[in-house]
Amino acid sequence: MRFLSRMLCAGWLLVALPAAAETHVVSAGQTLGRIADRYNVTIAALCEANGMQRRTRLKIGMKLRIPDGKEAVVGEESPPDTADSPATLPDDGKAGPIAVSPPALEPKVKVDDDRSDTLLPGGMHVVNPPGVAPAYYFEPSGPGRHGMRPILVYLHGRGGHPEKDCQRWAPVARRLGWLVCPSGPSPYGDGRAWDNNWPSAHAATMAAIQVLRKKYGRRVQLYGNTLIGFSEGAYAAMNVGVREPHVFNRWLILAASDRYWGGPGLEALQTAKERVRRVFLITGEHDGVIDNTHQVEDWLARAGVNTRVVTPGDMGHELALDRKPELYHGALAWLDRGDTKLKRNRAKGERGERVARK
Repeated sequence: MRFLSRMLCAGWLLVALPAAAETHVVSAGQTLGRIADRYNVTIAALCEANGMQRRTRLKIGMKLRIPDGKEAVVGEESPPDTADSPATLPDDGKAGPIAVSPPALEPKVKVDDDRSDTLLPGGMHVVNPPGVAPAYYFEPSGPGRHGMRPILVYLHGRGGHPEKDCQRWAPVARRLGWLVCPSGPSPYGDGRAWDNNWPSAHAATMAAIQVLRKKYGRRVQLYGNTLIGFSEGAYAAMNVGVREPHVFNRWLILAASDRYWGGPGLEALQTAKERVRRVFLITGEHDGVIDNTHQVEDWLARAGVNTRVVTPGDMGHELALDRKPELYHGALAWLDRGDTKLKRNRAKGERGERVARK
């Protein structure tokens, strides 16, 4: 009877204990504001979940509990003078561990045992998610690459080449996180297309993320990621973004057009606007959709979304990664970190900054 009682108590404890919460390991230079922004939670919720105050000084290696959706309230911006103390080394001067173990329900798969993941020359991988076309990806590079890192998804234009495009984006994007390039479902010339069907892009994107999460565990960030799209891929990204604003709260839209949303898209924007942190629009002055891009800018401004627009005078309808890598790197860096000026603009309800580059 005593043994049976112990077994019943143990079983009750297993049922009663809550599931393990998401954990973030603090790295150099991070602040409470940036960590809260990354996970799309408020600083207040983050502080409450960890029993700390806004002005608590972070230490490198400190583990923070990330509140779940029920605890986190989105849409709050931190005041510019609070939660801005960067993480410092602990008193012993040694940084804590960076890598975070994957959850028990998502075991890490060894590369040798995962035959659907092929390593290609140059460090690029190709995977075959179930039910969709192949996706290409690069692991993060630079400091913190073995810890949890965000995902940057690139959706190609009509007739695009996801394999080649992923190689072109790698030098610009890898230092910021995982670079993932899904393939459109249909052949188009010698490339691929999304068939003007954003749900196919949505399915391909989410399937690729799940494959990476299964293999790499918590090294792959699930929320607060960046979505990039060019031309037909811009159409796909704009529609996936407003329907998955928790997963993708940062967008880099190349050659955006107001025709890509329509009524349902605009309705979805009104629901998503509190979760979308930043949007960067790049359209060449000689692109036929330049006026349409400014209409999208206006819609985003009216929705209160922090938006920056660049219209290079020497560009048409093109992805100029090879000759203007600094343009795209700067856009991604701003999406990742933002800046105080634009946060103040958003807090006052003003338009995001417009920048024209010649």
